[in-house]
Amino acid sequence: MSVRKTGAAAGARGRTRSERTRSERTRSERTRSERTRRGLSDRQLGTLMLLPALALLLCFAVYPFLASVVDSFFRIDFLTRQREFLGLGNYRRLWEDPATRAAFGRSVLWVAGNVVIQAGVGVAVALVLNAGLRGQTLARGLVLFPYVVPAVVAAIVFRFMFNDTTGLVGYLLRASGASDQPVNPFGDPDTVMLALIAVNCWKYVPFIVIVVLARLQTVPRELYEAASLDGAGRMASFRHVTLPWIAPALIVAMLMRTIWTAYDFDLPYLLAQGGPLDSSTTVPLAIRKIAFSDQELGLASALAVSVAILLVVGAWLYLRAYRRTERATG
Repeated sequence: MSVRKTGAAAGARGRTRSERTRSERTRSERTRSERTRRGLSDRQLGTLMLLPALALLLCFAVYPFLASVVDSFFRIDFLTRQREFLGLGNYRRLWEDPATRAAFGRSVLWVAGNVVIQAGVGVAVALVLNAGLRGQTLARGLVLFPYVVPAVVAAIVFRFMFNDTTGLVGYLLRASGASDQPVNPFGDPDTVMLALIAVNCWKYVPFIVIVVLARLQTVPRELYEAASLDGAGRMASFRHVTLPWIAPALIVAMLMRTIWTAYDFDLPYLLAQGGPLDSSTTVPLAIRKIAFSDQELGLASALAVSVAILLVVGAWLYLRAYRRTERATG
């Protein structure tokens, strides 16, 4: 009798469990059908919204780069677009050309000078703006102003200021008796690169300031209190607390500035146009000259691909440093 009751109870439990499973399945199917009737799921909607950006990326970034890689192996007639396969001949010509090697050297100076100065000055300005001084709201607005000035406007202003005959800087120097010589650093082969770096830093230091200042405002106060209890002064607190905390954001900002500066064309071209005597011709200006003045599309493509490969290697090094700093702060 007890065995029969136990079996009946087990059967009832089994039927209850199966009925519960069927009801849950029916409920999930009903929910799924309701979602289908309502529209797309979140994943489908997100994918759909990414498609326009993906299409633009494929059209204006991926396809031109792949086309440049293919073109770099050919000699291409500028007018007829006829092709002659050269293999690595274009890359060999670039290596053997003294003008191209000189442009590479100037680009290294251009990128290194800009990134180092912008990082150092940007961190210093961000620390000052984060110190809670009086009038820092106005100071932040003034510091960020150069970043919103278009490159064309900045180039026109600086070319006017340093014009040989009507420039404001030359007039002030002559009026004060400091110098009676015309002042035009963009027209002197010895000073043109330094002048270009100075103008570029004036315009893009605010980018580093924005990134570092945002990171500084997230530093936990407990870290400074712990450092103070350990007897650390201002410099020690900066070295052991502030710098490790802002390092990941600073490295990302430096990576972006490295890539953007390596491809900077507007300010160098507008201010000096590669002169005088090609003393300010960097790789982007050399690519333009080879492609449109010399009409060597294959050679220009090879130069562009070479720069892209170097930037990929540089980005890899930056990302390695970023991972190390993230582990250190984590």
